Amino acid sequence: MKNKPTITIIGGSQEGTFKKIGEKKGCNILFHNGKDRKGTGVILPLVKKSDCVVILQGACCHPTMFKVKELCKELNIKIIYQNGFGASAAITNGLAELKKIA
Repeated sequence: MKNKPTITIIGGSQEGTFKKIGEKKGCNILFHNGKDRKGTGVILPLVKKSDCVVILQGACCHPTMFKVKELCKELNIKIIYQNGFGASAAITNGLAELKKIA
C-alpha cells in the first residue's frame, strides 16, 4: 500500500478545514499560519516531512515565504504559490502538482 502524500499549507487560519479536506482527498496535511518572522524553527520540520508545499500568498508574511522558498529549494520539494485563500483549491493544486512529478 502506497503512503498518502503529505502537503504542507503555509498561511491562513483554517487548519481544521485543510485537514478535513485533505482527509477526504486522501492526503496528509501539515499546517503553519505563515506568521513566523523570526526563523524556521517550526516550519523546517514541516517542510522536511512534505511532498509538496502550498503557500497562500495573501495570508503569509514575506520573510516566511522567502525562507520556505529557500528550504524547498535546498530539500528539492515542490512549492506552489496560491493566490486565493480556498482550502479546496490549495489541496487540489498541491495534489495536481504531485501527479505531474510522480
